[in-house]
Amino acid sequence: MSRRIHAMVLAGLLTGVSTIGAALPPPLPPLTESEVALKPAASRFTVDRAEHDFGTILDNEPKEVVFHFTNTGVEPLIIGEVKSTCGCTVPELVKKIYQPGEQGEVIVRYNPHGKRGNDARSVTLETNDSTQPSVKLNIKAHVKQLVVFEPTLLQFGQVDKGKGKTMEFYVAGRTEDFQVTLATTTMPDVFTVELGQTEVREIGIDKEQLRATRLIIKLREDAPVGMHTAELTMRTNDGRAPVERTQVLSQVLGDIQVTPPRISLGRIERGQSFTREFRVQSRSGQPFHISQIEARDTTADVSFEFMPEDAKNPTSWKVVMSGRAHPQERRILGQLLIRTDVRSEETIEVRYNGFINVGTEPGN
Repeated sequence: MSRRIHAMVLAGLLTGVSTIGAALPPPLPPLTESEVALKPAASRFTVDRAEHDFGTILDNEPKEVVFHFTNTGVEPLIIGEVKSTCGCTVPELVKKIYQPGEQGEVIVRYNPHGKRGNDARSVTLETNDSTQPSVKLNIKAHVKQLVVFEPTLLQFGQVDKGKGKTMEFYVAGRTEDFQVTLATTTMPDVFTVELGQTEVREIGIDKEQLRATRLIIKLREDAPVGMHTAELTMRTNDGRAPVERTQVLSQVLGDIQVTPPRISLGRIERGQSFTREFRVQSRSGQPFHISQIEARDTTADVSFEFMPEDAKNPTSWKVVMSGRAHPQERRILGQLLIRTDVRSEETIEVRYNGFINVGTEPGN
């Protein structure tokens, strides 16, 4: 009989079945906050208010508000994920678990930089409150810019080569003697800037009466063909905003036009070759010649064939681009340089891009 009992105990230990006198496995570690996380419970998230209005503020004035809450339930309140609608709104919570009757607070910091007009944001808290598992706290403000631009973006659009263009740009401030004292661009060979008078004018989305300096921005007639993006830097006499910046954009159109203007290679299987076709044409219908096409800053091995669509009147050229991506790359990026005999358009730049299907091996 004793041999039989001994055998049963041994079998129980080997199979993991509990028997009299057998050692039990060690207890499991306690659940983490994320594991108990948000099982619905009889906790209650009761907040003093769910919305705060900062009123009218300037865009250089960060604000902060505290939302007070109490766990009015009979079980511990657990707060899980806390998230906001954008990086301009940052919530802060001291801890995640609150006993019945315990009070807490959510601090919300709001940075209005770059905002204008009416702006509304929210913070969302996930809780184990069975009656409201998701709590939203809202903030809002009417944001005024310390320095106002009009227009908000200096976009010249498309301009034919040799035409040039002029735009007026106003920069307004909130001091009684505000003015722009100096203005420069990072591309003086493309854009020039002159300071005009400073006077009170109606400006901005709120149609305020502010002192504004008039700037005259010119796209030069001899600006080269292509896309141009420059930075306009302005110095002011307001110590709160001594330097202000914005962008100036334009596309100068030459006679030579590439269609499409950017070459998309799409998705390519790894190790596979690709071929794309595009056109280079004269907008005015004047004959021209292409002498060479080369690739720069490329992540692929590429070659080109080009020929006029009408050899007797070469106003349009067909270009066939062929290549193979480097095996270690995931994207194909590069720039084509098209050499022509057109004055001031001796080099036409065209960008191309594509993607490699990374899971594919050559020959599969």
